[in-house]
Amino acid sequence: MKVLIWFDMEGVSGISDPQMCELGSPLLQEGRKLSTADVNAVIRGLKRGGATEINIFDGHDFGGNLIAKDLDPFANYLCGGWGDTLVDLINTKALAKYDTLVLIGHHSQSGTINGFYAHTVSTDIAVRLNGQPVGEIELIAWLAGYFDVPTIMVSSDEAGVREAQSLLLGIETVTVKKKTESGIECFPVKEVHAELEKTAFNTLRKARKCKPYVLPGPITVDILYKLPKLADNMALFPGYVKKDERTVSYEAKDYLEAFEAFIAFEAIFPLFTASFYRQMLVKIKKTTDLDLKQIQNEVDSEFKDKFIPFPPIRM
Repeated sequence: MKVLIWFDMEGVSGISDPQMCELGSPLLQEGRKLSTADVNAVIRGLKRGGATEINIFDGHDFGGNLIAKDLDPFANYLCGGWGDTLVDLINTKALAKYDTLVLIGHHSQSGTINGFYAHTVSTDIAVRLNGQPVGEIELIAWLAGYFDVPTIMVSSDEAGVREAQSLLLGIETVTVKKKTESGIECFPVKEVHAELEKTAFNTLRKARKCKPYVLPGPITVDILYKLPKLADNMALFPGYVKKDERTVSYEAKDYLEAFEAFIAFEAIFPLFTASFYRQMLVKIKKTTDLDLKQIQNEVDSEFKDKFIPFPPIRM
């Protein structure tokens, strides 16, 4: 049984501060340790459940978030990056060679009012497929389904788990924390690790009976922007049509085309947002000698009155 673990970071047990997931943050190293421990717990369960090969795709930022030397040596760390390793998995059809997919450390979609660090790839956008609000969990499961690979397990915060259960019927889940009025309540890490291992073991044992999650075409992809000006820019690219003040649409014949239309946006988004944000900073006579995150923070503070909040989603 060949298994692919698709790792993300925000839904890892013990991570209670967004800075524990952010490149350059002094808290990132602690987040990496916690992430590696979660993944190792899943690997233990998968090995006991009969996995003959386990590969790990790191889907957070540009990859490299797990501590390779501390990972269970039974598993092969592919590192990651949506614009690099993932593109290779799709273009070479290597994704189709897996028997099953496991999603670890994931999060809820943009606009989720009770989700920890809720977003869909970027905090600047939200996504709709055929009018349905969706997040990364479903986008990934449907991608695997296109290649006839079933997704058997998801770990996330409470909101992410509810999202997965509502759109991926029958999915096995592990809840690692929840957002409350007073903050983030992380469940005891040892208990979460035991649950991750047990769920991975149990789900893999019955994986051959699981069916892939499939979203048939044709599919309308809507990308909603927090800052309307960015919708104007995206609508310049072939195939993308401006639908309203802050939404662009793309009509896809099948799910793979829909997903590729979305990650094409992901590939170009950092470049033209950086350029746009720098232009905005010049206009307000501020320095442009900053990295993208600093630039975004500056623009967020100066142009927050121009942002359109995403429609709230309660999970």
